Amino acid sequence: MSCEGKVALVTGAAGNGLGRSIALTLAREGARVIINYRTSQAKAQAIVSHIEGCGGSARAVAADVFNAQGCEKLIQTSLDQFGQIDICIIGPGGGWHPETIDKLEPEEALEDLQHEMAPLLHLMRLVLPGMYERQWGRLIGIANHPAKLSPAYAYNAGKAARLQALLLAQDQAWSQGVTVNVIAPGPFKEIPTLEGAIEQYRHGNAWEKRVNLSPQDIAEGVAFLCSESGQYITGCVLPYMFHL
Repeated sequence: MSCEGKVALVTGAAGNGLGRSIALTLAREGARVIINYRTSQAKAQAIVSHIEGCGGSARAVAADVFNAQGCEKLIQTSLDQFGQIDICIIGPGGGWHPETIDKLEPEEALEDLQHEMAPLLHLMRLVLPGMYERQWGRLIGIANHPAKLSPAYAYNAGKAARLQALLLAQDQAWSQGVTVNVIAPGPFKEIPTLEGAIEQYRHGNAWEKRVNLSPQDIAEGVAFLCSESGQYITGCVLPYMFHL
C-alpha cells in the first residue's frame, strides 16, 4: 500500500483520534506528512519527531481549518515546505449538541453545519487545482456511518451534508485523475497516548490483541485508498462498525 513520494495533508492530526493514526500510517507507507493542529503544538511536534526519528519526513502546521484564512495559511505553509499536496484528509467537524429538534438552538445547529462544510469547501478550492494539474490526487473526508447514526440531530445533519458534498465532487475530480472517498465510522474509542498509537500502527501487541474498532483500523483503510492499489476506487463510503 505504498504512498512513496506523495505529500499528505492530515487535518486535525494532533489529537487522540483518527487524524494522528492516519498521519502515522501514511508516513509508514512513505508519504511526507503535514500534521495540522489548532492548539496542540506539543502533541503535533511529538508526532513529527517520531516520524522523523523513523527516517520519514513531516511538518507540524498550526491552522484553524474552520475559516478561510486558516485554510489558506495551512496550504501555503504546506506548499512552502513540500511543494505540492497529493493527499488531503479532512477530519475535524461539528461539535456535540445532543438536543432534540424541538429544543435545539438553530445557531448551534448552524455552527455544526459550518464546521462540517467549511474545511471541505475552503480546502477543495486550494488543493484540487494542483492535483488536477498533476492528474493525481486523493481527497478523503471523515463523515458518519450511513446506517448507525449518532443520537444528535445537529451532528448527523452536518455529517450528512459533508458526505453528500464529497460524493457530488467525485465526477469532476475523477475526470482529472483525482479520487474522492468518504470514511464513515460508527463510534470508536480513542487511543489515549502517542505510544499506544505507535504500537498499533506498527502492528504490535496492542494491534494484535485489540477486541474492538480502533482508529488504526480506520487508518489502514485510508492508507489503502491513498495508495496505487486504490487508484480505481472513487465515490466510496467506507463504513466501520464498533462491536457492541
